[in-house]
Amino acid sequence: MSWLLRIELLRIRIELLRICRVGRAGKVTLVLGALLFDKARRYLLYKRGKDYIVWSPRLPYPITSLDKSKITNFPHVYRGCQGFTLIQLIITVAIMAIIAMMAAPAIQTQLARMEAERVKNQLEDTLALAKAESFIRRQNVLLCLSNAGGRCHRNSDKTLLLFIDKNNNKHFDTQVDQLLVQQSLKLKHSKVMLRVGGRRHYTKFWGDSGKPRGHFGHIKYCPTATYNKAMYLISFNQGGIVKQKLNENHPTQCDK
Repeated sequence: MSWLLRIELLRIRIELLRICRVGRAGKVTLVLGALLFDKARRYLLYKRGKDYIVWSPRLPYPITSLDKSKITNFPHVYRGCQGFTLIQLIITVAIMAIIAMMAAPAIQTQLARMEAERVKNQLEDTLALAKAESFIRRQNVLLCLSNAGGRCHRNSDKTLLLFIDKNNNKHFDTQVDQLLVQQSLKLKHSKVMLRVGGRRHYTKFWGDSGKPRGHFGHIKYCPTATYNKAMYLISFNQGGIVKQKLNENHPTQCDK
């Protein structure tokens, strides 16, 4: 028996074993083995000058002269390699659409919960940094919520700014002031509001102590979507202590 025929018979045996009910690992092993032997056969045929006869979309590879008898004797081997019909594809897409619609509310709720946690970490970290930077630099440091133009506003939900206000106008000026931190809030399910005494649109950490003396207050996190249940305050007191206060214990009063 020639070596080429031995390789072909061994590949056919693997093809037949592939359609048996074996475990997932067994199927993977058999399929990889079939592909390996098929690659070797096709390479040897190429080296011997054998050309492929035809290509069929029902088969996983081109048919050669050695495949003719196999197709006649074992047609069931290829019956499972015909792919999806149009009806099967439509049904699959419809089922996936239904599952996506059912899962959408839970996904939105989870995204809102992740946003609330991310914003909390941003606010707490920036307030802690403001306290440290003002004391280390021995300079007054301002923190505010800002729009895209760098103007501070109590109800802005675009950017969180931390800067040294060198011209003392309580707004960030690119050419004059020193920017320490600029964080984009990227809010999709909520809004934030800064509330400091005297209706200020900023809070100041004094350079002599690193504390917001006379500028204490809080930042409100308020949901804008019904599926977002998070609501809290990030407060900073006279001593500069930063603390999260949940709505259950300290009403956030987002309408004020």
